[in-house]
Amino acid sequence: MALLLFLGCSDMGQPEVLLPQLVIESTAIDFSTITIGSPQTRIIQIINRGEGELNGELTLIQDNTTYVLQPEGVFVILPDDTLIAEITFTPQAELTYSGQVTVTSDDLDNPDITIGLSGVGTALPVPALSLSTSTINFGTILSTSSNQQQLTVSNTGNDTLRIASIDFDLAVYSVDVSAPLELIAGASQVLTLTFQPDGAGSFNGEMSLNSNSPSTPDVVGLSAEAEAPVSYSATVQPVWNASCGGCHGSSGGLSLTSYANLMEGTSSSGPVVVAGDGANSLIVKRLKGEVGGLMPQGGPALSTATITSIETWINQGAHNN
Repeated sequence: MALLLFLGCSDMGQPEVLLPQLVIESTAIDFSTITIGSPQTRIIQIINRGEGELNGELTLIQDNTTYVLQPEGVFVILPDDTLIAEITFTPQAELTYSGQVTVTSDDLDNPDITIGLSGVGTALPVPALSLSTSTINFGTILSTSSNQQQLTVSNTGNDTLRIASIDFDLAVYSVDVSAPLELIAGASQVLTLTFQPDGAGSFNGEMSLNSNSPSTPDVVGLSAEAEAPVSYSATVQPVWNASCGGCHGSSGGLSLTSYANLMEGTSSSGPVVVAGDGANSLIVKRLKGEVGGLMPQGGPALSTATITSIETWINQGAHNN
């Protein structure tokens, strides 16, 4: 099949042979998911980068008639020229279809190249809403603060997803986007959800996304706890004043006469107060009798409720409030 061009002579007096060079940019074509009976076309570029004429043949191989190649058969491509071939996929059923296009030519380095074909047929274009999680726990926060968590909504179908509404059954929850919201096939959207408590307590609710997905409504379970802030000045310092001033006044050692003195306190047994970690704060361990002698020394132990309030104040950040 090869046609060799002889242009002039080399330095040895022999004819110079101008060779073709076949270049194909992709050896795989994936049509992804296509509606039954809806043709989709992709391009195959066959390029001759050589100096000689490229002669070859295109052949389509498949088990059915879902793929059509145009042109098919023998071709000739001049140097620095390109042949544009079209491969069309028209699925006939809800199946996965494969095939291949073979390219044979007189390129001595690439005489045979195979281009793989793949595609899937589906009955109808269908959006599919997918959530990164079905439950979100905002944890425990102060009733005077807020917390945020993120949720990713994806369209894993093959048609545009239209979210008509995003609803919450509790007003303490909100989201940073407004409906309607559209996502093309394969697209995703990150939603930022906010928990803003209106007081102390447990808040178990739901977020519902209503869309044209067959799974609608898609529901995300929401949970959170809110604690009322414990006041140092109103709750903790009065305990020191009433029960601890005899041993921890201004005479030396740990002073509990003020917030500043408490927070400056240190010990070989560990920090007196570890903000955010009441269980590992020495003063809580002493009040519970877990380390050293039970505080207050020589007096009645503090009630469990009082110790819990002090520990909660530390867990909340040990603020000077």
